[in-house]
Amino acid sequence: MKTPSFLELKSLVEYLTEELRDAQLQEVIPYEDELLLGFYRFTQEPKMLYLALDMDRPFPFLGVLYQLPKNRVKKTKPVALFLSAHAKNQRFQRIEISEEQGRVIHIYLGEGGSSCHLEYRLIPRQSNLIVTTQDKTISWYQVRDLPPHQPVEGGSEEEVRSLTFMNAQWSLRKGFSHDSASSPKVQTQMTPYEKWKRNKEKDLQKKKAALEKIQTQIAQYQNEEWQAVGEYIKHYGLKSLKPEWSVYVDFTKSRSENMQICFEKAKAAKNKVVGASDRLASIQHEIEGLQDLSESKFEEHLQQLAKVQKSSSPAREVTGRLRKHVLADSGLTSYMGKSAADNMNLLKKSKPHDYWLHLKDYPSAHAIIHRNKTQPVSDANLREVGQWLVKEGLASKASAGVKYAVVIVECRFVKPLKGDKLGRVTYHNAREFLIAV
Repeated sequence: MKTPSFLELKSLVEYLTEELRDAQLQEVIPYEDELLLGFYRFTQEPKMLYLALDMDRPFPFLGVLYQLPKNRVKKTKPVALFLSAHAKNQRFQRIEISEEQGRVIHIYLGEGGSSCHLEYRLIPRQSNLIVTTQDKTISWYQVRDLPPHQPVEGGSEEEVRSLTFMNAQWSLRKGFSHDSASSPKVQTQMTPYEKWKRNKEKDLQKKKAALEKIQTQIAQYQNEEWQAVGEYIKHYGLKSLKPEWSVYVDFTKSRSENMQICFEKAKAAKNKVVGASDRLASIQHEIEGLQDLSESKFEEHLQQLAKVQKSSSPAREVTGRLRKHVLADSGLTSYMGKSAADNMNLLKKSKPHDYWLHLKDYPSAHAIIHRNKTQPVSDANLREVGQWLVKEGLASKASAGVKYAVVIVECRFVKPLKGDKLGRVTYHNAREFLIAV
């Protein structure tokens, strides 16, 4: 099957402009040669539409799916990780194709500082996907200059295939089911709304169970008679004690000791009732919030996610006399301080899920690998930064042929020593690598 022509792509862009209006990017799913962008549509059925960017070199294609394909093996791709970090939960803005570039589609997500631009090249043997944010760019393949585009003449008799025909032929070539490529009335895959609703129902059941447990505890505390027993002992002693109150008394202790114990227990029970009542009110409030499972509530949830991502994803500000090292294959960036003050500043500015590296049993700089929370860092990447740390940290002191142990810890497990001016820390949950110079 041949790649869509410029005219066919223009029709596809017009179609997707309507299909993705006000949709929100919910899923980024990478395979070996395809990238699926799952958009949640608030006003159309089915709710999910998957834009499939086929990165096949000879025959790139822009497909449309309404269900996730079955029996496909996911594969980690740097572009997918980048999109998950910078474009997920962003609203679709527009999709364009220009006469000057030819078969190059531009997709715009989000607004302002959190916007993301996807340039998808459907040019045979030069296919590529280039993703750009405000200050970062990443691509599926190495970026090359585009060939000059030959505009289509007005009188061209080029055959223009229908979108349905092209999509069906493409899905057949890729081994996707017919149901995935056509708009089904009933979807077997759970939509994001259905997943959200299921999770909310589970949370609701847990909260109700916790509510019943706390109510039982409050009743138990209120039924305890420590105060009454203490008052009785105070006035009448232990000899004429009611038989049912014997469980509150230790007959090996004196009258005054038992009286003191009863009053202490009564005071503790009152405090427990107050604390349990506060928790009860808090859980009742949470239950009220969980009972609304409407689609409008889910839309509010999605909008809130987008706002949180927009406000909590500022560019990293790394200051000081720092050394920088970029991992070419993953796009990750690592930094290393040049002094104790730089090292402490670097550690304090890092996020809990960043990686901290240090030479074991040797004084050295701190190296920090910045990453997104769910972004994996391969052993090869860790070793590359470890080698950089050894060479930079030991410099001329490093002995050829000697192996040095490098400690790797998530920053949340690294604590600076209070008042220490030498940049020393304590850590736990560490891994180690041996690095040969």
